[in-house]
Amino acid sequence: MDIVYGGSFNPPTVAHFMIAQRVMTLYSDYDFYFLPTGHAYSKTGLVDDYHRVRMLKLLCRRLGERAHVSIIETLERTFTGTYYSLKHFCDPMFVLGADNLIGIESWVRYPDVIIENKFIVIPRDDINLDCLFKHNLLLSEYQKNFTILDVGNLTISSSQFRNTKDNKYLLPEVAQYIKENNLYKE
Repeated sequence: MDIVYGGSFNPPTVAHFMIAQRVMTLYSDYDFYFLPTGHAYSKTGLVDDYHRVRMLKLLCRRLGERAHVSIIETLERTFTGTYYSLKHFCDPMFVLGADNLIGIESWVRYPDVIIENKFIVIPRDDINLDCLFKHNLLLSEYQKNFTILDVGNLTISSSQFRNTKDNKYLLPEVAQYIKENNLYKE
């Protein structure tokens, strides 16, 4: 069985690392995969896929041999939707922030993506998950497919680093990689 943590990781932060560490501790029999979004996904301002994959590999070194980076949405192929990406994994559980759960109705192959998969939702941005599940009929019906995982008050985001360039949001090796490769310069 696999845990798949999707996101842009632009750049990967201390919060991404802490979430991965917590999930890997709780699901110790699972392999863990970061699944960075590729440029084909409609998100502006992404640093090149190559660099985001390399930075995630630095996190994996710290997380141990069960941690991997999947490049199926970046260097290997174009983005066709999380639904199809998850088909490449063994009985996957997909990790996502509550902010991404809000827009799940716009995902490729919605509602099948909810019906056919399991999710680990990380609370974020004071989003009321009880209200979200209550007011979305499909989420309510398939709530058993969702595990809410409280990882504490992680208020760190990639955009905070991009806006401030403050290395306190990054692991030291990621900060060094960014410096050496002149990334996130205005």
